[in-house]
Amino acid sequence: MALIVAFEGLPGAGKTTMISMITNDLRGRGLKVEIADIETVGNASVLRPITKTYPLGHPARILLFWVLRLQQYETILKADCDIILVDRFWGSTLAYDIYGNRVPEELVKWLGQYLKKQADITIFLDAPLEVVRQRKEAKTMTDIAFAKRVERGYQRLASSLSWIRMDATQKPEQVRKCCLEVILSKQERR
Repeated sequence: MALIVAFEGLPGAGKTTMISMITNDLRGRGLKVEIADIETVGNASVLRPITKTYPLGHPARILLFWVLRLQQYETILKADCDIILVDRFWGSTLAYDIYGNRVPEELVKWLGQYLKKQADITIFLDAPLEVVRQRKEAKTMTDIAFAKRVERGYQRLASSLSWIRMDATQKPEQVRKCCLEVILSKQERR
C-alpha cells in the first residue's frame, strides 16, 4: 500500500502548490507518485459543477461532497504507487461539515466508518483566515462566520489528531523543504 499523505488547510493555504512541488521532488528521486484530488476523482467533472449551484450548508451540496470524498477514497485504495498525495481528505470533511456546516457529528462519523484507511501523514498548512483570503478568492471564505468556524475546526482537529503543522505563511520553498523532510523520513521507515 502506498504511503498516504494528506494536505489539509483553508483555501489559499498552499495545498495545491505544495503538492505540485513535492510531486516533482519525489518523482525526481525515482518514487512513483499519484495525486488524489477531490476536483478530479471519479465523477468530479460532473458533480463538482453541481455543488456550486447550491449555497453553503445546503444538504444537497454536503451530500455531493460526500460522494466525491468516497470516490477520492476509492482512488486512494486503487493507487499503484509509492506515495499518494491527497489534496484535502477526511480532515476537510470534519472541518467543513462538523464545524462549518454544523452537521451532527454522529452523521459524519457514520460516513467516516466507510473510510477504513486514513492518511499515514496529515500535513496541516496553517495560515490565518486573513492571509488566505488575500491569496485566493473562495466561495466558502466569503461567508466570514462560516469561514471562522472552519478555521477553528482545522485548529482543533490539528491539535486533537496530531497533524503535522506547517506555517504556511513562510515562503513556499521553506514550506516545501519541511514537508519533503517529513514525507521522506516516513517513507524511509516503511
